[in-house]
Amino acid sequence: MQLNSSFKGFPAHYQAIEMADIQRHHWNVLKGDLSLPLAVLKHSSIEHNLQWMKNFCLDRGIDIAPHGKTTMSPELYAKQIAAGAWGITFANVFQAGVGVRCGIQNIIIANQVFQSIDLDTLSQFLSANSRLKIFFLVDSHTQIKAIENWKIKNQSKTIFNVLLEVGIDGHRTGCRTHAQGLQLAQAIHQSPALALSGIECYEGGLVTCDHAHDQAGVNQLMARVHQLALACENNQWFEHEEVLITAGGSAVFDLVAQNLKLSMKTNCVLQLN
Repeated sequence: MQLNSSFKGFPAHYQAIEMADIQRHHWNVLKGDLSLPLAVLKHSSIEHNLQWMKNFCLDRGIDIAPHGKTTMSPELYAKQIAAGAWGITFANVFQAGVGVRCGIQNIIIANQVFQSIDLDTLSQFLSANSRLKIFFLVDSHTQIKAIENWKIKNQSKTIFNVLLEVGIDGHRTGCRTHAQGLQLAQAIHQSPALALSGIECYEGGLVTCDHAHDQAGVNQLMARVHQLALACENNQWFEHEEVLITAGGSAVFDLVAQNLKLSMKTNCVLQLN
């Protein structure tokens, strides 16, 4: 891989170099050899954090799909996978493509996908790699219809694995009520273009840094997720033996982790993302 001035911190007047040749330049951030601002990662801190999060998940019997949008670093993804991460989460199809190209096998796109160009891309990724699993979020009948129209127009055989998103009043996305969630779950189950693979929520909009308030809000949200997941199981709307129940941003993942466990007959993969 080559590095050049399009990379943050790289000296603009330097010729492109191979990543393997960095060491021979003896660049020192503290001596002003590289343009600021830039992030400096300490190897010992990275290794400590990887082990800490691995132990956190093991102690609670959950998996993790860390968000890759901040670093967009295949090298860090590889370290996270080696430390036991189930997969990597991305914000959009473009970012997910980076994960696909560097060999990530389990990918969550923590967003709604519905544009034809993005569905084209995901379909090609999945067709090229039978081991690849990509999941994205669904929160409306309009989105389902757009995906079904794409499938008809392209005569595609692709069936997309999706997670039903549970949302919060006054926030961006997700089903606001249990009834909405049930209706949408049934529509996904009946769709020839989609496979209901689990339930997702994001609790970040609840966070106020007041522990009691945040705990109550997270408990309430996760209770909604549990109720919806159990209803989907009872109605046999999940398409696979493994069901993903995923939540958890970076602010109160500890509170989310307390609420991820639930009793289901289906093998449930409980995840922080």
